[in-house]
Amino acid sequence: MPDCIIVGGGAIGLLTARQLFLEGVDVLLLEKGPLGGESSWAGGGIISPLYPWFYDDAVNVLAERSKAIYPELTKTLLDETGVDSELLDSGLFTVTENYQHIVEWAQKWSIKASYVADIDRIHVIEKAAGDTVDKGIWMPDIKQIRNPKFVQALKKSFEKQSIPYLENCAVEEIIANNNKVSAVRTGQQTFTADKVVIASGAWSAQFNVTRSSVDVIPVKGQMVMYKGEPGQVKRIILSGGHYVIPRKDGRILAGSTLEKIGFDKTVSSAAFDELHQAAVQLVPLIEDLPVERQWAGLRPGTEKGIPYICQHDDIEGLYIHAGHFRNGIVLGAASAELMIDIILGRQPWCDVRPYSMCAQH
Repeated sequence: MPDCIIVGGGAIGLLTARQLFLEGVDVLLLEKGPLGGESSWAGGGIISPLYPWFYDDAVNVLAERSKAIYPELTKTLLDETGVDSELLDSGLFTVTENYQHIVEWAQKWSIKASYVADIDRIHVIEKAAGDTVDKGIWMPDIKQIRNPKFVQALKKSFEKQSIPYLENCAVEEIIANNNKVSAVRTGQQTFTADKVVIASGAWSAQFNVTRSSVDVIPVKGQMVMYKGEPGQVKRIILSGGHYVIPRKDGRILAGSTLEKIGFDKTVSSAAFDELHQAAVQLVPLIEDLPVERQWAGLRPGTEKGIPYICQHDDIEGLYIHAGHFRNGIVLGAASAELMIDIILGRQPWCDVRPYSMCAQH
């Protein structure tokens, strides 16, 4: 009988379960499909929210702490598992004309950011940038992680550390008696535990105990991958919600759509056309690169983009760790630390109130 069951094996569930295990808690992680097979695998892995100056402080607090955690965490995972999460110092150039409030935001959070409107300077930053990349904010310290590799490293860490998990094991019901959690029921069997963490991403509102209290909806995002050469493109470029992300091996990602159409992960030619056209405007050489694949993932959206990191208001022993929207990777490391503080009853490292159930309604 585990002390704590984590329902969901994406980056959030994996980070939570691993940290609890390292703190001496007997855990069991249950995942309805393969570990990390949903949005954790599908995203871009930028270690920064897109347009972070538009986000609530609650998101930026988590993002800034995560940025400090990832270099050490990815090194630990590499040493432990041999899997390189490919943390890169790509920097991020955001095409925009409105810079004054962004510079003020950057000063508030001690982030290196400068407004650049000189084409020659932009081409020093990224030689492959197109003509539409003519002015914007350059943040040289923004990193990226190759999220499928990161998930792979976490999974291998589970195996190295003998952290118990079950894949292809969907939780059908969370059982509570007298407003206290007692077990979860899967198609195979029922597992008892005094503590249960719902970390099921876009599916977190589907359980019997959360339907009326957790407001998380799926938001589809489609992506396209191109096969380039290492070093052809070096910087992440963002404009109008579309971005280009160069990987270590030369592959280039173009993303991403925002579609609120339920639990539908089909890809469309219309989305491909939109993403391809936007990517070619940002980086013209993409026009001549072979397309390797197109895919879709479902982000766990909340109204304000702020995740739930809290104990359930009405059910003792039940915790919600979900709703990170398009920022699961960037917020995940710090979010897991906060969740562990709450579960273990420790003094949390930041104010927990913005992530509570009542704050979301």
